[in-house]
Amino acid sequence: MRLSLFLAAVVAAGCASRGPSHRALHVIDGQVVHSPPPPTTAYVSYLRCRLALDATPPRLDEAAALIEAAIAADPRDPQLWTVRGEIAASSGDGTRALASVRRALELSADYPPAKRLEARLGSGDAVAGK
Repeated sequence: MRLSLFLAAVVAAGCASRGPSHRALHVIDGQVVHSPPPPTTAYVSYLRCRLALDATPPRLDEAAALIEAAIAADPRDPQLWTVRGEIAASSGDGTRALASVRRALELSADYPPAKRLEARLGSGDAVAGK
């Protein structure tokens, strides 16, 4: 009896997860980071938004609607707010772009993509489409 309990404990310990779940590992800017996975609806909207942005020419109206849906599903993700800012900048709406990047930085003060967009907005390049 004791042997079977010991073996069950050893097997359970061997099957226990070590380290973060593979579902919580993401590649951002070429680096693997650990974060909880996003809600599925936000992720799907974000991916569809990226496809609209990568189209030739970019489908900015479609991308804007999709990023709004993603933000509605996950309003605390600084990446979504940063992309919203990029879309606004590409559409020539500097006020909305700046508000979006500020929200991203409120959520994560040192978020590199938001910092880069903030710098571009400050120089006027992002809104000019350069």
